[in-house]
Amino acid sequence: MKAFAMRTSEDVHELGLYSNNCCNEELIFDQGDTFWRCPRCQSLCQWELESKITKDANSVHAAA
Repeated sequence: MKAFAMRTSEDVHELGLYSNNCCNEELIFDQGDTFWRCPRCQSLCQWELESKITKDANSVHAAA
């Protein structure tokens, strides 16, 4: 699943697993977080949602 890309310093709108465009690093960001610089090269980058994550009172689920 590919969604539109978000940039470093923008607010995260949806809990999920995101990958960046420079080093292909994957991180989990939650709604209200701010997208970071790349943790590997420290460059400004774009982040794409790879999979949504849902959570309820007892567990967390990754969408396939």
